[in-house]
Amino acid sequence: MRFSKLFFIVPQCFFCLGIQAQIEEKSINITSLETKLDSLFQATMYEQRIPGAAIIVIKNGKTLLKKGYGFHRLGEEVNYVNPDSTIFRIGSITKSFTALALLQQIDSNTISLNTDVNRHLTSLQLAETFQIPITPFHLLTHSAGFDELGGRRVFNENEQIPLSNFLKTNLKRIRKPGKVTAYSTYGIALSGLLVQDITNAPLEAYMRANIWKPLGMNMTSIDLPEEHGVLTSLGYEMYNNINIPQPWEWYHTFPASSINSTVSDMGRYMRMLLNLGEIDGQRILSTELTKKMLTKQLSIHPDADGFTFGLYERKWNDILSISHGGEMLGYSSFMTLLPEENIGIFVVHHHEGTNLRYLAIETILNELVENKPKPVYAERIKSDLTPFTGKYIWLSNCQTCIDNDDQQSWELKANNDYTLSGFNRTFHQITPLVFKSTDGQRTMTFKKDNKGEVMFMSLGNINVFQKVK
Repeated sequence: MRFSKLFFIVPQCFFCLGIQAQIEEKSINITSLETKLDSLFQATMYEQRIPGAAIIVIKNGKTLLKKGYGFHRLGEEVNYVNPDSTIFRIGSITKSFTALALLQQIDSNTISLNTDVNRHLTSLQLAETFQIPITPFHLLTHSAGFDELGGRRVFNENEQIPLSNFLKTNLKRIRKPGKVTAYSTYGIALSGLLVQDITNAPLEAYMRANIWKPLGMNMTSIDLPEEHGVLTSLGYEMYNNINIPQPWEWYHTFPASSINSTVSDMGRYMRMLLNLGEIDGQRILSTELTKKMLTKQLSIHPDADGFTFGLYERKWNDILSISHGGEMLGYSSFMTLLPEENIGIFVVHHHEGTNLRYLAIETILNELVENKPKPVYAERIKSDLTPFTGKYIWLSNCQTCIDNDDQQSWELKANNDYTLSGFNRTFHQITPLVFKSTDGQRTMTFKKDNKGEVMFMSLGNINVFQKVK
């Protein structure tokens, strides 16, 4: 990709809107929704100096609203965000596409969910560290037990290591498969390699032929085509109150992170998932396996928000969704699906790690989803909480790296009123091993080892922690 020299100061009309919303359904009060979103995007983008954003909302297979805000680039090439043609990087939402590609192989009976993946891998073989083999089920539910080693990113395309070569020296098995869910780059990266080995085709070529083309996702890619360069939004981060364009990231583990797309293309992807694997007469995945992408398959406790195949559960004020987020240098994105309401939302904007995406989704759900009765929780259990207290580390940090002793930990402390304090909240126990925060926003669950001692804790989906002994 080649980009012209840019000026880095935000234009005067920073919070100007992009192209007008494209509305196809009139039965819902779209005007109210659009007005609230316009207000939110304008205020938040101005306050946080976010150059550009885009959003699409679908319901019952139709587009309720599709809109761009602000600018896809600043400086000499400044232009408004266009939801149909402005390309953003979607980061870890890529994992759901790689999961879909592997599920297609299961659909075709090339491989089964519970087969040892070593039987189908031709470019490498996994070490037999444990007696239990790794299966596609483990890869799809983030429970294969790999360590999360660093060193996956480079800023020069020529330095990118072929996937099989990189994984040969970086797949480190540290837990028995299926023991616990731990959000894993390496499990999904291996899924991509597995698809390549089975099909004897590069993963991007496979996705283009079997996912993007039949879905009509014509603006989606991993290796950005030259003709898409001018349409691609640069990633921006703030330094000294100036938006600076960020370098392009290449990942050795690209099946976990590297797709580029538009909100319009992502709308078609969500339509297919919500329609149980089919769109416009094109069957992408069987109904059975699509349902497994939309329902929990594994978690450390039945009450914990867990992983589906390639996605994860997330609650928005007790509204359960199937979601995935994505972050790359200069970009933040989030996709959320409500299968029962047949609603899909995708939001993307500049600045990694910022919360505009979450505020937008909450605004939409408040407008489109009826208020449901709040769950009634059991009376607080008054018992000794000492077994739960102590320090916890995030399982998705590297566990074997040389600086492992310096990694961040979080502490849970017991209070005199039979509550636990930690993670900036207070929790009370409502059933054995299940706690609810006093603000009602988070559920904390625990898992014990064979000796009956607390070993793992979950705050839902990717937030799983191990107790430090």
